[in-house]
Amino acid sequence: MKKAFTVQNRLRQVSPAKTGLNWLCPLVVLLLAGIAGVSTADLTPGHPTLLSPHSDPIAFDKGKVFVVNTPADTLDVVDASSSQVVVRIPTGIDPVSVVVRPDGREIWVSNHLSDSVSVIDNDLESVTYLSVVATIQDIDLSRKSTRFDEPVGIAFADNEKAYVALSSTNRIAVIDVASRKVVKHLQIPAQEPRAMEAREGRLYVIPFESNNQTQLSGGKAEDVDGKLVTFDAKKLAGAFDSAGFTVDVVKQPKIPDRDLFIYDTRTDKLVSTIKTLGTSLFGLAVDPVGNVFIANTDARNHINGKAGTAKHGLKELDNRPYLNRVTKVSSGGKVDFFQLNPLPPLQPNRNEAVATPFAVESSSDGKILFLTGAGSDVLLALSAKTGKVLSKAKVGSVPRGVALEEDGSGSPVRAWVLNAVSNSVSKVTVGQNFSLRVEHTTALLDPTPPAYKEGRMAFNTA
Repeated sequence: MKKAFTVQNRLRQVSPAKTGLNWLCPLVVLLLAGIAGVSTADLTPGHPTLLSPHSDPIAFDKGKVFVVNTPADTLDVVDASSSQVVVRIPTGIDPVSVVVRPDGREIWVSNHLSDSVSVIDNDLESVTYLSVVATIQDIDLSRKSTRFDEPVGIAFADNEKAYVALSSTNRIAVIDVASRKVVKHLQIPAQEPRAMEAREGRLYVIPFESNNQTQLSGGKAEDVDGKLVTFDAKKLAGAFDSAGFTVDVVKQPKIPDRDLFIYDTRTDKLVSTIKTLGTSLFGLAVDPVGNVFIANTDARNHINGKAGTAKHGLKELDNRPYLNRVTKVSSGGKVDFFQLNPLPPLQPNRNEAVATPFAVESSSDGKILFLTGAGSDVLLALSAKTGKVLSKAKVGSVPRGVALEEDGSGSPVRAWVLNAVSNSVSKVTVGQNFSLRVEHTTALLDPTPPAYKEGRMAFNTA
């Protein structure tokens, strides 16, 4: 009978007496022992360590806070009274958004790297309560690829229809809730749709990478006018570098600048497109009467754009590359800009400046906005009518999400904030005159290397 292969049998076959390699046997034993001693933990597959984009990454429902733990691939459930994590639900890779279905019976989580949505049972009477009961994907079997690439925001038209923003393909997936199937797509003529909200028969969508109609001042040779076109683009394309060319950054009015798309959720038809609201659009909120609030920054690269014709430099920019603001679009279409800092040439006080407005939520009574400054680690309460800052509280590092806990009249009593880089949740009490006070900070389990976190804090802090 042929002997089974074992380390011992193999060593017997290599006899040091027959080979004269007396030194080899101990070496082989040591090497094999080293291999045999490798723990299963050492063989665990690696995990991407990314700071994926967030949109509505935290939600409040029935006395519990649901928050995506992006680096740990879980949805963490925090008891609102104790501020402690009571359940950790495994999801896909890099969960970035969480939304409660209108009837409260399910929680949907978009997984940015898994290209999927995890559906979690939220029925207290169910045997699968707080467990994943379905995973929504859309695979093209013939191409062996996903049609559900990099999902971010989720919105429900009602309990039967949901929308998921597929950021990298500039589309919105329309999903039948009962079958968990994608039934159609809405094509968004703008780049990186992420944040969405559905309310009163309307779906509101914003693209993250909007623009401000700026471009380099190149064109056809016959169109050179010294203003909009200052150089022959074909010649520059074939040149080694831009030396000898007069290059400006100019406003080109023909470039599309589509910022807010509004759809009818009954027909899924586009009913309105609103332009020129901001450059980088981060967060979206819609109040009960249809006023839309967009947290954004607006680039000022055209202010010192005449680097070629007028030798512009940093001086003309006043040290303000972009404006931090909230754009309000009223239900009637009127646009207002709530500037969070003094406009140039005035400079904000460093301790009072707000950088990178990211997440925004409206109170149910429509009176107050809650806004995070992701670049300044703050939560603000603003008047929804005037944009006046009423209160501010320091929270954790890079706050990207806010959820409200309200009383029976729709007045906010607490705000819950996800701090994306410190990976923690701040419990903020809303007091008299909407004063804000951090009551507790809950740390989430985080496998991110400390050096990565320190670097991200430095990179994101204004």
